[in-house]
Amino acid sequence: MERILIVEDDEALRNGIALALKREARQVEVCPDLTDARVSLAQRVPDLLLLDINLPDGSGLNFCRELRKHYAVPVIFLTANDTELDEVMGLEPGGDDYITKPFSLAVLRARV
Repeated sequence: MERILIVEDDEALRNGIALALKREARQVEVCPDLTDARVSLAQRVPDLLLLDINLPDGSGLNFCRELRKHYAVPVIFLTANDTELDEVMGLEPGGDDYITKPFSLAVLRARV
C-alpha cells in the first residue's frame, strides 16, 4: 500500500490535503510538526513526504537535509515562501518539487 506523510502545522490545510489525496490502496498520515514526523519515519518510511518549511519546532529545509542522509523518499515542499531564492533553497537540500501556497488541490494531486 502506498503511503504519503504530510507534515503541515496548519490543521485545516493538513486535513484538507489528506482528504484530497486519500484513495483506495493509499494511506495518508498527517503530522503537525517535525517531532511527530520523526516518530512516524522511525515506524515506516513513506513513499512520499509533503513537507512544510516553516514548522513550530524547526525548519523543513533542515529536516530534508537530515532525511537525505538516511532515506531516498521523494519530498515535495508545500510553503508560503514564494520567491525564486526560496524555491532554489528548497530544491538544493534535496527537495524534489516545490509548491507555493495557496495552491490548487488538483495541481497537488497531479504532482503527487
